[in-house]
Amino acid sequence: MSRVGLWRERLSAWQERTKNRTILSVVFIVIGAGTFGPLWKSSFQYSNLCRRIATVLTEANIAERNPIALQLIERGTVTIDGAEIGSLRVQSVAPQFFDRGGRIPEATNVASFIGSTVAPGWAPVNIIERPATVAAIGLTVVALAVVAVWVGMAWSLVLVVLGTTALIAPFWMANQLDWVTAIAGFGLLIFAFMLLTRIALVLLTPAYHVFGIAHTLLLEALRQRISLGFIGILLFVLPMLPIGIDRHEPLRYQIQTFISRGSSLVFVVAACLTLFLSCATVAFEIRDRQVWNVLTKPVSRFHYLAGKLLGLSILNGIVLLIGGFAVYASVELMSTRPAADLKDAAAVQEQVLVARAAARPAYESLDPARLQEIVTQTLDRDSILRGEIADGRRSAGEVAREIRRNKLTEFMAAQRAIKAGAERTFVFSGLLEARRAAAQPVLRYTFHNGIDSSHAMYPAVFLFGEAKPIFVNYVPILTNVVSIPLEAITPEGTLTLRIFNGGVTNAGEFYPAPNPMNFDDNGLEVLHRVGGFEGNFFRAMLIDWVKLIFIAALGVASASVLSFPVAVMLSFTVFMVGSMSPFLAVALENYSVTYEAPFVIQAFQYGVRSLVGFVQWGLAPFAQSGSATDLVDGKAITWWSVCVVVGQVGIAWTLFVFTLGVFAFNRKEIAIYSGGDG
Repeated sequence: MSRVGLWRERLSAWQERTKNRTILSVVFIVIGAGTFGPLWKSSFQYSNLCRRIATVLTEANIAERNPIALQLIERGTVTIDGAEIGSLRVQSVAPQFFDRGGRIPEATNVASFIGSTVAPGWAPVNIIERPATVAAIGLTVVALAVVAVWVGMAWSLVLVVLGTTALIAPFWMANQLDWVTAIAGFGLLIFAFMLLTRIALVLLTPAYHVFGIAHTLLLEALRQRISLGFIGILLFVLPMLPIGIDRHEPLRYQIQTFISRGSSLVFVVAACLTLFLSCATVAFEIRDRQVWNVLTKPVSRFHYLAGKLLGLSILNGIVLLIGGFAVYASVELMSTRPAADLKDAAAVQEQVLVARAAARPAYESLDPARLQEIVTQTLDRDSILRGEIADGRRSAGEVAREIRRNKLTEFMAAQRAIKAGAERTFVFSGLLEARRAAAQPVLRYTFHNGIDSSHAMYPAVFLFGEAKPIFVNYVPILTNVVSIPLEAITPEGTLTLRIFNGGVTNAGEFYPAPNPMNFDDNGLEVLHRVGGFEGNFFRAMLIDWVKLIFIAALGVASASVLSFPVAVMLSFTVFMVGSMSPFLAVALENYSVTYEAPFVIQAFQYGVRSLVGFVQWGLAPFAQSGSATDLVDGKAITWWSVCVVVGQVGIAWTLFVFTLGVFAFNRKEIAIYSGGDG
């Protein structure tokens, strides 16, 4: 045996003793306290300083030209305990701090910006200014180190720390902080995956049949190259993603780009891993007769498949936990990058790293009796349609449905169109929470004008309630936002918005735009904060986990009766159908039964429509909830949407396919399939 192997055995034997584990635990606790204690104290002092700066800023008033405001404008500093805190960079943007009344409405954010000039350099500012976060990080690190000791991974932790430090050293000396962060993240994720997997293996005691099979599956996943390949790609690529994002773009775009890429990468890698591993672990064990060794013991076929599903669910939970942590930590680090300006910095906190609910204007509905009258009048005036009905080429019901659909579309589109030089009023309701939250709500709009050229700009005027008009120049098709004055929202939670399709001259006179404007159904929304990014991101990961459990159940059930290639193809097809459910919904709207066709064709078309409609309804949460798009836009992922996904996908569909798989597996002749002469 080599010396390395001999030392490894000796160290493993040494750390197996309870006394030695206790000693190591105490050592790690002391090191953690000695490291994070001073950091927490520094963070607490800095947080207290920012609070004192914010208190001073609440007294600043540039309209009254008091000393605090003048000092901020002239020198970019504030005085705390006789010391001036600030910088020339603060002075360059100080006029933007004040509102029209001369005060600083966002005193807390401005205080954080000013305090960052004297912030300690051992961590990003948004972490340093939160002592509770520093304490939580310290306790978590120490707890994980102690857990690593008691599951027999103390020396693995030491080796990972030493190896990561050695790799970081050259980049640290070259001041390549992005690469330092990426390599440190790579080492941290590898050890976290090893630790969580070891904890899962310890908890999955083989004394219970289902747990024993799940335990074996985790070990199998750690041995298979395809599993390690997917996991390795995820752990290596995730820390590298921030390096490839252009720092010259506005900070909000940098963070949105990373959230989109990072969240999508985590789910896609986990889904591919689940698809292949769930099919391979069952199909190959049946093919290679390994399943005989299990089923000849007092283990039922239900326990066998349930153990496989449990193991896959735990593995997916570990992958999502590590991937989600990497994405969240990277977002927090990227948020410390310098913003393009104060508006960009505010957009990060108020439009990206938030959970916002959307409210759309209330539109007038078309009375059913009036709609039927319009359909009748249209038929009476259109001789071509009457001729098609008389000749039997089209049925009266089909023509009536087409006219009804077109007229409804025209009626709703007319309410979203504004002629040149005209104005239209829109009323939003349900904004009581936005008023109470006192956070800045925004209007997000996407207008169409003329030929929708991205090289053209058109004027528009927004009037929120009794507030002053807001003049904008917008580019068609591009999404824009404008802040909504809180005082424009009534105590009942309603907001009245008037949009004028035109601009204002220097003399204060309105002039019409060259073309009419219009917008889509989702082209005008009021977004207001209802929560933070952390909770929103957690709910998105929870939804992704439920989806992966369904994929695992589908793969296990398919592989129990089908060969590996066919099972993978079937599972992949269902996964793609679920991902494309919004496109299926659009296709269903334009699909109709041909009533003049023979009965057999009508029955077939009706069956197709019913089947696709049922599948689309059942798998709609795949693409409609918890997507990266919602996180990028800062849209709230509600607990109700989580419950819908759990109910439809996590319970209904998962139980359905798993029960179907158990039923088919119980009737399968394993011995014959696995190589018997029959």
